[in-house]
Amino acid sequence: MSDTTDSLQLPGASLEKIETGKNEITLYLSGVNIVRAMEGAYEDTLWVQDCKLIISDIEIEGELPDCPCEIKGGDLVNNIFTYRDHAPLPIDWRGTVGCNFTVADSGAVFSIEGESLQLERIDNPRYIRHIKKT
Repeated sequence: MSDTTDSLQLPGASLEKIETGKNEITLYLSGVNIVRAMEGAYEDTLWVQDCKLIISDIEIEGELPDCPCEIKGGDLVNNIFTYRDHAPLPIDWRGTVGCNFTVADSGAVFSIEGESLQLERIDNPRYIRHIKKT
C-alpha cells in the first residue's frame, strides 16, 4: 500500500471571516488548494476545500484585514519549522506556532503567534484535476 500525503497551499485562498474569542482567533478560509501526493504515482491530484484555522493563546501583530480578502501568501510556523505558502496536513501543532499572511490587493501583512494551531477541514474536499509531479 502506498503512502499518501496532503499539503495545504495558501496562495489564492480567500479569508472569509475572522472570529475572536477569549485569547483565541479563528480564521475561516475558502477555496484552499490541497495537493494530494501518493508515493509511486505519476501525478498528484489537486483538491479544493474550505477550512478553519484556530490559534490559541494569541498575540496579533499588524492590523487584521477586512473580510473577505484573498491571501497572496504567507508562512505557517510550527516551532523551528516555517512553511512558506504551504504546509503538510494534518495541522495540530503545539508550542511556538503562528501564521504570517499577506493580503493580495493591499499587500498588508498581519501575524498571529500562539501556543496551539489547528486546522479543521469543513465539508469534503472537491477534486479539481491531476497535476504533474514537481
